[in-house]
Amino acid sequence: MLSRRTFLTATATASAAALTAPAWLPGLATPAAAAVSLPITLQNNSGSAAPVYAYISGADTTGWPGFVASDGTFQRLPNPSATLTPTPDYSIALGATGTSTTVPLSEYVIGGRVWFSTGQKIQFFVNPGPGLVQPGFTSSDPNWLTDWTFCEFTYNSANLYANISYVDLVASPISMQTTGSSGTQTVSPLPAGALASIASGLISQHASDGAPWDTLVATDSSGAVLRVMAPTHATTDFGGYWTSYLDQVWSRFTTTPLTIDTQSQGTFTGTVSGGVLTFSGLNDDGVAFTQPSAADIFSCNSGPLYNSGGDARGAVAARLGAALNRSTLLLAGGENQPGGVAASQYYGNAITNHYARLVHQYATIGYAFPYDDVGPTGSAPVDGHLQDPAPTSWTIALGSGVTGSGGGGGGGGGSVSAYSTIQASTYSAQSGTGTEACSDAGGGLDVGWISSGDWLQYKGLDFGNTSPVQVLARLASGAAAGVSGAVQFRLDSTTGPVVAEIDIANTGGWQSWETVPMNLGSSATGVHDLFLTFGTGSTSDFVNIHWFTFSAT
Repeated sequence: MLSRRTFLTATATASAAALTAPAWLPGLATPAAAAVSLPITLQNNSGSAAPVYAYISGADTTGWPGFVASDGTFQRLPNPSATLTPTPDYSIALGATGTSTTVPLSEYVIGGRVWFSTGQKIQFFVNPGPGLVQPGFTSSDPNWLTDWTFCEFTYNSANLYANISYVDLVASPISMQTTGSSGTQTVSPLPAGALASIASGLISQHASDGAPWDTLVATDSSGAVLRVMAPTHATTDFGGYWTSYLDQVWSRFTTTPLTIDTQSQGTFTGTVSGGVLTFSGLNDDGVAFTQPSAADIFSCNSGPLYNSGGDARGAVAARLGAALNRSTLLLAGGENQPGGVAASQYYGNAITNHYARLVHQYATIGYAFPYDDVGPTGSAPVDGHLQDPAPTSWTIALGSGVTGSGGGGGGGGGSVSAYSTIQASTYSAQSGTGTEACSDAGGGLDVGWISSGDWLQYKGLDFGNTSPVQVLARLASGAAAGVSGAVQFRLDSTTGPVVAEIDIANTGGWQSWETVPMNLGSSATGVHDLFLTFGTGSTSDFVNIHWFTFSAT
């Protein structure tokens, strides 16, 4: 498995290798390459009255660092003669909360980040090389009291790949959405209140065990939480935090073999002798598996957990590092990694990576340490990424979820007005359907290939304090004669209360669109997840849907 590690370190140049598109099966048409131009919509959904600024940093295809200006052009940074030279101001001022700003990106950008800051601008610097110096993780950094956050991306001819990661820190929430050849994809933001809950949990953990978890919490002058840093950026040494746990692990595997399935490079079994964990048949590249330090465990890439890359030692180190962060090696089944222990048993020991424990308790997605993707074969990924070989739009929102024409129901931690026009293709989840180019007014994508038993989910629809009286849906059908079906609007689950049902038969073709109104049969108020379920007496596809909305009249 690949780790969704951060693309840039705090002082590195943007030099990450471009990601490649997936291999396509012989005989299938290769999808169109990502066009050079891409509209990037930046949404201010912060809810704050303070000014909000955005930045798009990265490198061009030669590896030279720079920023994307508001007109979409890539501005290469100068190569200064002195360190910590301030960069030109490439901030993109966003409008008031609830508004969007579109940047017409006109060049590929690799190893990139989209940054947001609230209240004041971020100070960036450039070193000779040149190398972009980004906000750091100590109180001496000039951006320490600035409320900033970011997501990562690479955009080249192969694809757009973007992700939200908590490997470095948790900060103000960001959500993303793309449209393109892979349909509509959405990554939801950190749920409301999660940052404060993670910070509070770390402070409580410090009070419980005395370890410096509380020093990971950065606050402003008023005490408000700005960000929570991962232990890799701890300003206070965790010292011998892991020692007693490691002593027990090394004792166990003196007599019990530890088997690690690399899931790509074979399976290796090892035991401890003379304080060294040795795996039979594994070339350790001269770096023995002795007891690691706290810094080694948190980083998964130093000391004995040095990761040599895509070879067998690297795969073993990644899985051993993941097991240590999750404290699973003393559990029944812990002698078989990574499949011997269920995810529900992670972080159960008093000595564990409590930052990762709390991130996964309060966040729905996002890596909390390098190689957080390690798990049993077939397990669900925990990363929050989007990938499209031919994207047509990319929207990034600060605060609550993506909204408006670029959004719809994919808001996740935020809410979306049920009275807005919700594009069907902006579902949060689905079963059995597909998206296609739509010839209806407004274009975009519609959802098709819908048959009995399929469903669509739209998270966080806000119906307000008064129930709507009607739903309107834009539908088309090319179903065979005698084939019809029902589109049911349900609250909170696929078996939840039906608030409206629209019956539909052939409209003259799969792109022959009709706006079909239907009065609500029961009321809906407050915020709910909305599910569209589909039923028919036939096994055939029977309807396409472009958009829907609710009406108070």
